[in-house]
Amino acid sequence: MSISKMDRRGRGDKARVLVVDDEADIRELLDLTLARMGIAADCAGTVAEAKAYLAREEYSLCLTDMRLPDGEGLEIVRLIGAQYGQTPVAVITAFGSADNAVAALKAGAFDYLAKPVALDQLRTLIKSALNLPRGAADEAGVPAAVGVAGQLTGESTAIAAVREMIGKLARSQAPVYISGESGSGKELAARLIHAQSARHAAPFVPVNCGAIPLELIDSELFGHEKGAFTDAWRRHIGCVERAHHGVLFLDEIGDLPLPMQVNLLRFLQERTIVRVGGVEPIEVDIRVIAATNRVLDQEMAQGNFRSDLFYRLCVLDLALPPLRERGEDIILLAQYFLNKLGNTLNPKVNGFTASAMHQMMKYHWPGNVRELKNRLERALVLCEGCRIDHQDLGLALPLVEGAIRPLNLVRAEAECEAVRRALVLCGNNVTEAARHLGISRLTLYRVLERSAPPPPPEALIS
Repeated sequence: MSISKMDRRGRGDKARVLVVDDEADIRELLDLTLARMGIAADCAGTVAEAKAYLAREEYSLCLTDMRLPDGEGLEIVRLIGAQYGQTPVAVITAFGSADNAVAALKAGAFDYLAKPVALDQLRTLIKSALNLPRGAADEAGVPAAVGVAGQLTGESTAIAAVREMIGKLARSQAPVYISGESGSGKELAARLIHAQSARHAAPFVPVNCGAIPLELIDSELFGHEKGAFTDAWRRHIGCVERAHHGVLFLDEIGDLPLPMQVNLLRFLQERTIVRVGGVEPIEVDIRVIAATNRVLDQEMAQGNFRSDLFYRLCVLDLALPPLRERGEDIILLAQYFLNKLGNTLNPKVNGFTASAMHQMMKYHWPGNVRELKNRLERALVLCEGCRIDHQDLGLALPLVEGAIRPLNLVRAEAECEAVRRALVLCGNNVTEAARHLGISRLTLYRVLERSAPPPPPEALIS
C-alpha cells in the first residue's frame, strides 16, 4: 500500500499530504490538484488505512472526509492532535453539515471545506496550511511585534485554559468569537491567535465597530472610489481589503448598527466587496475574529443583533475570564506592569507593601487588566518610597456591612458620649454639666435618654 518511511523521507523535506476519502473521484480530484501544485500525496479510503499511513510517514497536511466506511473523520482529527500534533488537519464535509464541521474545528481541525469542493478554496486552504509555523504554539513563539503577552501572564487554571485554547484556534481558519468584560484582553487574544497562525506574516487589521460614525462605516470597512461622495478626493482602501490574506479583528461587534450588519453578513457569505462608488467586485481572503463585552444572546432577543450574523461569526468561541477570577495572577500582573513601567515613571520603586497586595486581591477590578495597568501608572507617579502602598493605588474596596453608618446616629452617639463625659467631670452635677456643655438641663436629660445605659437617677445631682 505504501513504500517505506525511510524511502519517503529520503526524498527531502518536500511537502506531503495525506488524503482520506472513501469516494475514488474525490481522492483523484484532490490528488490531481496537489500534483499540479507540486505537492506529493498519499490516498486512503478508510480510517484504518489512514492510521497505517500516519504510523509510517510524516505529513505536512491531512485532508479527511467526515464520513468514512469504518468510522468518522473526527477520529482522525483527534488522533493527529494527540499523536502527530505538528500536522494540520482539514475536514471535508457534505453541504449543510455545519455541525460536523464545527465539531471538527473544536477538536483541533485547521479548517473545513464543503462538498462539492471548490478548487480555488482548496488551493487557498492548502497554501495556508503549509505556511503554518512549526513548533509549540505558545507565547514563546509569538513574534516581537505582538509583545509580551502581559494580559495573559499568570498561573491560574483559567488563564492556562485560555492559552491552550488560543493554540488550538490558531491552527484553524474558521471565524472566532471572543467574549469578555471590558479590559480583559480580547484584542491581545486575537493578536496571539493571528501570530501563531498560518496568516502570521499577513496584516492584522483591528476595527472598533463602536468608534466609527454611522455615515462612514461602509467606507471604512469596504473602501471607496475617488469621487464617490463629497470629500472623496482619492481612492480609499477599506479595512477588509487591507486585511487580505490576514486577520480582520472586529472589536465591539455588538455596537455595529443593524444596516451594517447586513452588509457584513453579505461579505462573509460571498467573500467579495465592492468599494463605495465602485462596480467591480473584489475577492478578499481573510479570517474574521470578532469580540464584544455585550451579551449577544440578549442583543439578539431584543432585535439589536442579527442571529444569522452571529452564527456566521461564532463558529469557534473563546471566553476570557475577568481579572477578579484569576486569583494570584493579579499580583503577577501587577509585578509585570511594575517592571514594564517602573524604569520610566519611577525607577526607585521595586515592589509592593503587604497592604497594597492585600488591597489588590480584595478589589473587584471592574475594568480588569486595563484598570490594573492604569492604577499601577498612578501609583508609580504618587509613590514616594521604594514600595507601592495601598494609599498610592487609590482603590475603593467593597464596603463591609456596617462600615458606613447614618449621620444622625453618629451625631447622637457623639452627643451622648459628650454628656456622659461632662457628668463624670462635674461629679454627676446636671446643672454644672449643662452649663459647661452650653445646653439646658432639659436637653441634657433628653440626650441621656438616648444613651445606653444612662447614669442611675440617684447618682445625679440637680
